[in-house]
Amino acid sequence: MIKVGDIGFLRALETSDLDWLYSIENNAEWWHLGISKEPWSKDVLSKYIHSQPGNLMRDGQLRLILEVEGSPLGALDIYDYDPIARKGGLGIVMNQEAQGKGLAKMAMGSFVQYLLQTIGLNMVYAVTPITNEASIALFESLHFKNSGTLRHWVLQKGQFQDAYLFQLVQA
Repeated sequence: MIKVGDIGFLRALETSDLDWLYSIENNAEWWHLGISKEPWSKDVLSKYIHSQPGNLMRDGQLRLILEVEGSPLGALDIYDYDPIARKGGLGIVMNQEAQGKGLAKMAMGSFVQYLLQTIGLNMVYAVTPITNEASIALFESLHFKNSGTLRHWVLQKGQFQDAYLFQLVQA
């Protein structure tokens, strides 16, 4: 587990997360932010939890759960992990009731520190729609640099949106 300040920790997925994960993965409002655009069954998600021992090197991705006071409040992902170039993309989703409280910043800060210092990455990046003010503020507050605009990167409600590419390079 990875400590997140004094509020909680980041941990691997557990069987007890099934209902929570089901609600996150099946929230159609968030589908434009990821690759998957279809509902997931509890059976498929249960198999994912059981087959996901969290091996970043083998799977090229890792999902950790932010647990606070015994409840999952968010999920943080590294995807497109490249062990040669020592980089990977980041994603985060937080329960609506956990948003706006600084928990995402604390969790992402701990996650990034783990990836840079423990895993040894040189660079992490995030892509966020230009309309996602909370996500932009999160990455800027963690000293990510806006490295450019990706044109027509996100399709949301039938409209293409541009997205920003944020990078944090190990000093």
